Amino acid sequence: MQNFKYLMRQKLAPQLIALRKEKGLSLQDVALQTPLTMNMITLMEQGGNLSFHHYLRLLKFYGKKLKFSLEDIK
Repeated sequence: MQNFKYLMRQKLAPQLIALRKEKGLSLQDVALQTPLTMNMITLMEQGGNLSFHHYLRLLKFYGKKLKFSLEDIK
C-alpha cells in the first residue's frame, strides 16, 4: 500500500493547480507573493515530496485549509 503522505500529495496536487488558475495567477505571481519558489510550487502542483509545511503555506496563501473526512466504503 502506498504511504499516506504520498496519497495526500496526489489528491492535493490538482486542487492546487485549480486554485491558482481560478485566481488567474501564474506560477511567477504566486512565487512573488509567497516565500515559495516557482520550482517549489511546480513540485507541489505535481504532488512532489516537499515538507507539508510548504503545502500549508501555499494553502494559506489561497485562503484554504485542509479538512479530513471519513467516508463509507462502497
